[in-house]
Amino acid sequence: KDIDLTDKDLEKAAAKIQSTYRNFTARKKQVEPSSDPPKQEEPTVNAKEDAPIKKVENNEEENLDDIDLKDPDVEKAALKIQSTFRGYKSRKEIKPDEKPVENGEKGDDEE
Repeated sequence: KDIDLTDKDLEKAAAKIQSTYRNFTARKKQVEPSSDPPKQEEPTVNAKEDAPIKKVENNEEENLDDIDLKDPDVEKAALKIQSTFRGYKSRKEIKPDEKPVENGEKGDDEE
């Protein structure tokens, strides 16, 4: 049942799932209508970096067709990533409720 986290196939599957999710969120942001008027962007130093990044994303989308989603290893990798995220999310939701009580609000028996 233990999953070898150093397995190259697992790393590839995780990267593929993550890139798919990033592409999904990017497309979702493009589709949503913005209530703000479009802003005129000024050229920045980072403008040169945008082109190679887009090229890599296009290659990742092309590689998505090569993944067999029924492959048991891919399913295991997806389950591991999902369970890790769910655990992170639940810990994040619980954390604000467990803040320590401030000094001025302690009960009489804790002095």
